[in-house]
Amino acid sequence: MLLDNIEKVGKYETLFMKRRTFIKKAGLGLTSIPILNSNLINTSILSADSIFFKLSLAQFSLFQSIMSKKIEVYDFARISREEGFEGLEYVTALYKGGFFNLGKNKFGLKEAKEFAKKSNSKANEFGQENLLLMVDSEGNLSNSDAKESKISIENHHKWIDAASEMNCHSIRVNLYGSPDPKIWKESSIKNLNSLCEYAKDYKINILIENHNNLSSNADLLIEVIKNIEYDNFGTLPDFGGWCLEFDDEIMKKVYSKYRGGRNKDNSGPTSIADACKTLYDRYEGMKKILPYAKGVSAKSHAFDSSGNNTTFDYKRMLKLVKDSGYSGFIGVEYGGFGIDPIQGVRSTRKLLLESAKNL
Repeated sequence: MLLDNIEKVGKYETLFMKRRTFIKKAGLGLTSIPILNSNLINTSILSADSIFFKLSLAQFSLFQSIMSKKIEVYDFARISREEGFEGLEYVTALYKGGFFNLGKNKFGLKEAKEFAKKSNSKANEFGQENLLLMVDSEGNLSNSDAKESKISIENHHKWIDAASEMNCHSIRVNLYGSPDPKIWKESSIKNLNSLCEYAKDYKINILIENHNNLSSNADLLIEVIKNIEYDNFGTLPDFGGWCLEFDDEIMKKVYSKYRGGRNKDNSGPTSIADACKTLYDRYEGMKKILPYAKGVSAKSHAFDSSGNNTTFDYKRMLKLVKDSGYSGFIGVEYGGFGIDPIQGVRSTRKLLLESAKNL
């Protein structure tokens, strides 16, 4: 019966079911039915009741294809739906030209509102839920310079406005700045409290992520978390972001790949994980920051012949999430260079669902 509802639309195979028939048979008051890539049916629909979370797509997974113009940035909602996801996690820098073209185009509140309006339209068209904005390259929030901090905080305000208009629950910010742990901690606490104060009237959460360097020192991060005075604050634990120190030479090659550069034999680092010199214990780190989670990022780097992520144990990581009591969206975030980004998304999604079924 299910297979009778498969039809091809263009180059994509999608799942189509008439809404009235579905509602009548399932007894559900749904207003829209997601279109799913048919090769995901077995791992999505048939296992949906057995997993404890919902699936979202992190736009960073598509970073390389968007920057190389293979994918249009506003096709995000369409691709998410076709690949079987329900929620969207946006990367704001991609709407400003990418991480390496920032500053070339003016992007203020007006442009952020235009982004919100267009993204809302696309999300509605494809039955997707806007979840959060991952905000990058808007200035450092973990430095002691008062003037620089003020500019950085104000740069984030437009994204809080946009997130509110999109009915997102949060924006994710980065804690970059001073390499001195004491200065980093004090300035992070002060500036995060300031952002939370601004965001509370918009009903937007401010989330911090273990996004490498000092922000991946879970003990130091907990000291920051415990000094935030607002309820609209939380964490976005990332399976993969636990590097405390990188190898500068390997990172140059990583940045080259982010820009679209590739060797003919596709040699070099397969992901940013290859550049890590010092790693915080990722399992202990996740255990410490998961109690504050208002989102979770299921990062992947590379896969072996059995489809397992090569840099950490997915099942072990997911068990930590489940044991913490978290039951919201988990965002699929492929961060490697070894395979096509869409295939990376599919492989990560499949691994996540299979890991969940086997807990």
